[in-house]
Amino acid sequence: MSSLQGSTIPNTTFVYIPYSPELADKKTSGSPTSFQTHDRWKGKKVVIVAVPGAFTPTCTSKHVPPFIEKLDELKSKGVDELVVISANDPFVQSAWGMSLGAKEAPIFAQDLNVEFSKQIDATLDLTQKGMGLRTGRYAMIVNDLKVDYFGRDPNEVQLSSAETVLSKL
Repeated sequence: MSSLQGSTIPNTTFVYIPYSPELADKKTSGSPTSFQTHDRWKGKKVVIVAVPGAFTPTCTSKHVPPFIEKLDELKSKGVDELVVISANDPFVQSAWGMSLGAKEAPIFAQDLNVEFSKQIDATLDLTQKGMGLRTGRYAMIVNDLKVDYFGRDPNEVQLSSAETVLSKL
């Protein structure tokens, strides 16, 4: 059991670009908007999927696509919102979501200054590879701001996989 289990999530800012049909032509970038985690998720069940980087091999081919494919199954288990976060800016996150075929859901958001991940001690320092401090690879089920499940993967996608998250709902 994770030490985060039962704890309240940090109240931090996520930034994203809401989906609009104009984004599909890839000639429009949209306008970033932000939200505070406690304001948006009070009383809701949310799955947060954190990845080290948009457009990176494991994140793009193995980690995030199964969550998109299983979105209806997640919703049928009471998930109100699915959010994919990384340290990448909201424009990159939006383009990545579009490239994966996501539209209104999941939301692809920036963990602004990696504050959320810092506060739960789930960062990844890729400074030596020229990428700076990133979100680690993890998944979290949050129910009314409390952590029901937290799975962090140091390497391969296992504890943070769509299958594992579905089994914990």
